This record gives sequence, structure tokens and C-alpha cells, in this order.
Amino acid sequence: MKDRKFSLKKGNPRTLGVTQEEKGYHFVLSVPEGKEVSLLLYQKGSPEPEQEIPLPESYRTGSVYAVYISGIRPERYEYNYRIGGQIVWDPCAQVLRGLGAFGELPNIERPHTVRCGFFSQKFFSAEEEKLPEIPYEDTVIYKVHVRGYTMQKNSRVRRKGTFAGLQEKIPYFQELGITALELMPAYEFQEVMIPEDMPLEYACKLERQFPLNYWGYTEGYYFAPKSAYSYGLDPAREFRDLVKALHRANIECIMEFYFPRTCSPLLALSALRHWSLCYQVDGFHLVGEGVPRKLLAEDPLLSKTKLLFRDAGGNEYRNLAEYNEGFQRDMRRWLKGDEDCLGATIARMRRNPDTHAVINYMASQDGFTLQDLVSFDKKHNEANREDNQDGVSYNHSWNCGVEGPTRRKSVRVLRERQVKNAFLMLLFSQGVPLIYGGDEFGNSQQGNNNAYCQDNETGWIDWGRARRGQALIDFVKEAIAFRKEHKVLHMAQEPKGTDYRSLGYPDISYHGRHAWYGDLDPVSRQIGIMYCEGYGQKDSQPQGFLYLACNLHWEQQRLALPHLPDKMQWTVVLKTCTDEEQKESWFEEDYVLVPARTILILASSVKEVVHASLEAFQDNYPA
Repeated sequence: MKDRKFSLKKGNPRTLGVTQEEKGYHFVLSVPEGKEVSLLLYQKGSPEPEQEIPLPESYRTGSVYAVYISGIRPERYEYNYRIGGQIVWDPCAQVLRGLGAFGELPNIERPHTVRCGFFSQKFFSAEEEKLPEIPYEDTVIYKVHVRGYTMQKNSRVRRKGTFAGLQEKIPYFQELGITALELMPAYEFQEVMIPEDMPLEYACKLERQFPLNYWGYTEGYYFAPKSAYSYGLDPAREFRDLVKALHRANIECIMEFYFPRTCSPLLALSALRHWSLCYQVDGFHLVGEGVPRKLLAEDPLLSKTKLLFRDAGGNEYRNLAEYNEGFQRDMRRWLKGDEDCLGATIARMRRNPDTHAVINYMASQDGFTLQDLVSFDKKHNEANREDNQDGVSYNHSWNCGVEGPTRRKSVRVLRERQVKNAFLMLLFSQGVPLIYGGDEFGNSQQGNNNAYCQDNETGWIDWGRARRGQALIDFVKEAIAFRKEHKVLHMAQEPKGTDYRSLGYPDISYHGRHAWYGDLDPVSRQIGIMYCEGYGQKDSQPQGFLYLACNLHWEQQRLALPHLPDKMQWTVVLKTCTDEEQKESWFEEDYVLVPARTILILASSVKEVVHASLEAFQDNYPA
């Protein structure tokens, strides 16, 4: 094929990667000193480059080459680079094609198979650019692995393990009540774990199966949606369609990024700007030693974007949030009934600083699922082939008396109750609750607390449990809806514990054997927490009260109830114990009786009052 003539000139080196300008494209690449570099242009479907364009030294600024080329039709062309004789993909490629299925090594015998594509920025119309912009205090996050969430045969989606498969699950997300979907790494990354000192060419020739990096916490191509997560041939469009559909459902999209120590801070900033501007992504969860927290926090383009860090303290940017590991540790200990946990539990449930948001979670991909948390005392990572040495050894878990699956009804009932307790502890705490996908119906990894390499039934969500766990799903839906309905459970500021609005009651108060006095003894495993709903309401609304009666003790406990205003009474509206333990009356004088390892949610209601004239009629004319 005859080489097509393109118009070339020195480009603008400000932004790495490929950017469109007027009728052409800027190609910008960082190249090691002393290496020759050329640009390879392919026509789609052609096995070889149509043209190889050497980049002259005059196009270099520092270690960056920049060339501007006009005349390229992006729908017809793809590109790569040749550096020092080796074909190289653009580290900032916005589209990568030809990588094959998940877990496959590239075909080195056909070096032109994998190519970089051109990205179309004409994705969103003006009306589609309006983002949900849900405040942190109204947010409920649901975290998933794109592939693992729908890969299982019972997932009830047609396009399994893909962005499109997640889109099919949006009605379920809406029904559940979540407001944000967090995706584990969904940018392009090398999932086959080859030793760092082993050349790719050598690894591809070995008849050996390497372990998989199923989760994706490694350096990647941070600008390109992962092609193995695409059902079709256009991962960029498929990811864009997912974000659009989420926004139409008033659900935000949060992406997780891992930046190692070696990652350039400017590269990290450019990547987040790309996904925010080009895909309308609403937030980012940032992990790794190379996260430039200060740079990202101070970027004006990301000022309304949710930025989730492991540590967000010391900043005054309300779009920042802290992934709260302490919540998981302290609440798990209290859930299993450890001593000397109540003070930390109260502090975690109440915490909601003015400077940033906090993300609370009981389970995530790293550690036990919620079902395994109540089913295993020890990790069971033998399938990872590391002699069970990987993963955290202590998970603050309790198996309820039997290690692993069991047919004993009493144990199964107790485990379900503990899972419900965990959900109420999470959803009725201030801060932002995060649910790990599948926990709402008891998904299990059979005791594996580090399924980083398990691209199989262990690491995938078991949707067969969703049918058996429908009662738990309904409970979680009801709890999320209750949280949303009562603003005092998710306020923009931390409760003060004082009557700062002169309503006659503090915004939050604690109660034990005596009203207004919480039993904070180290051996105490029960507490009553009362919220005055007036602090979360407009002044014109009637004032109500909520009372969380929490008993993680193995015996029934009595918790004192504060006196309510006249004509009001307490009613149990949510419970984690079984219907068989339903009492004719939960109340005894000024106390509520809380069964063992149970949380009751009480709400105030108006007493049913019989009209005086009716009483008089009945007195004069008895039946």
C-alpha cells in the first residue's frame, strides 16, 4: 500500500498522550535519552503499519517528543510507537485494542496486534452533562469488581463480566437504594503477574501459567477503559454508556485508581482530569504510595469531584473523604462482643468532621466478606497457593460456633442476625456508608480473605445466594430507605450532644440502665442512642425521635427509655432478631427489652387516643 502523505510540524508538549486540535492531533511522548523514536500509523484492519514517521530531534523538549499531524481520520486509523527498535504502546493511550481476553498474554509473534486508538470527545450532549452532584451526607456507596460482579452464570445479565453487564444491573441498584457505584480498577492494566525481572518476550514463550492480578492494583494505562471489561469492540463508548445510564438513574460513578511510588504526580492529575472531563466520572478513590493528595485536592478542575483517600485529615476541602479503616476495625470488634469497645464504637458512629467526609465500611475486597466475617475464625487462602501465608491473619471475626458452612439452624439464624446487626451499625452511623457488592445477600468467598488472584467462582459474586437471601436484601433495602427518610441519621455536620437549637433535647444522647446515662464500662456491650429529629428537619415540621437499642451481649438486656413529650410513645420499626423472638410488648415500664445480639430501631409515634364522647357513651351504655 502506498504511504499516505500527512502534514507534520512540531507539536505542543504540554499534555502527554494524544489530544485533538482543530483538524489534527498532537502526539506527545516521553522518551529516554538517546533512544530513537518513530510514530507508526495503521489503517484499521491492516496487519502492518501504513506509515512509519521518524520524529526528528528538533521535536524534542527535554525528554518529551511532540508532533502535530493533520489529515488523520480517527475512525480509520490506529497508532503505536517504535522506540529503540521495540514497538511500544502509548503509556497515555485513551483506547487500547487487540489485547484479547482477560488473563491472556499478548501475542509477541504478531507485535502489531495491539494498537492505540483515537478517542472521541463527542460523547455527551449539553443536557447529559448535568451531573447528579449528590452531597456526601446523602450518599450511599456500593463497591464492585466490574468483571466479578456479573461473571457468574446466575447473574441474570446477558453481557457478563463487562461494563454493559453492570448497566443491566442498574434497576437492581435503584431498587436497593444506593446513590454511587464504586468500581475497582477499570482502566487498562496487565492482569498476568510476570516477575519484574522477566522480559515479556521470554514469559510468553514459557509453557507456564502465571498467577493473575484479578483486582488490578498495579501500574496501568490510566487513560484507557479496560478492553477485557468490554462486551463489544469499543470499551470507551461502552464505559461512556454505563456512566450515562447511571446518571439517568441519579447514581454517581466513582473509580478506584492505584498509583505506585514511581508514578508521576502530573500523570496522576492528568488521568483524573481525563476521566472527569471526558467521561463525567463523579469521583475517585485513590490508593498507593504515589497518590499526590495535595496536588489533586488543590486542583480547581476537581473541586466538585469526590476524592477519597486513605487519609484526608488536615484539609479543608469538603470534596475530600477519608476511607475509614478504623470504623471497620472497631465496629467488627463490637459486633463479635469484645470487651472495651463501646467508647470507640460510639465515637465511630458519631464521627463526621467539618473538614472532610468519612467513608464507613464493614467489609471490602481486602478481607472477609460480611458473610465470611460471621462464618470463619481463620482465613482459608489455600487456593492462592501461598501456603495460606497471604492476607491478614486477624480479621476481628467470629464464626458463631462453627467454622465455615453448616446446616445447624441455630448457627445460621445467629449469623444472619449478626449480618443484619452489621448493616444497621453501618447505615445508622454518621458519615458515608459503603456496601461491598454481594454482602446484601450473603455472598461468600469460602473464607478466602485475599482473593486478589481468584478470577473464578471464589472471586465472583454468587448470584445464586441472591435468591436464597431475598429476606436479607429486603432488610437492607428497608434500612437504606429508613436512613434516607430520616435526615438526622445523615447530617452534614457531626452531632454535638447538646441542645444548641433550644428544642428541649440534645441532637444525640446516650442511655443505659438509666436514661441519659450511657453505661461506658469496659465490659458493657449495650447502649441506647437517641436522636432528636428536629435537628435534621425544617422548623415547620413536627418533632420526632429515634432510638437505637443496641445489644451485642449474649443475654437479653434492659435499656432505659427517656420520657417523650405528651401524647407520644415508642414503636419498634426495625429489628434484627427473628419473628419467633417477637414479643407481645418490647417495653417494660420505662425500659425496652432487647434480645441477645440484637439491634432494635425505635421511632416515636402519636398515641392512639379514644375520643372522650365515645368513652362517655360506652360508660353509659355498656355492651
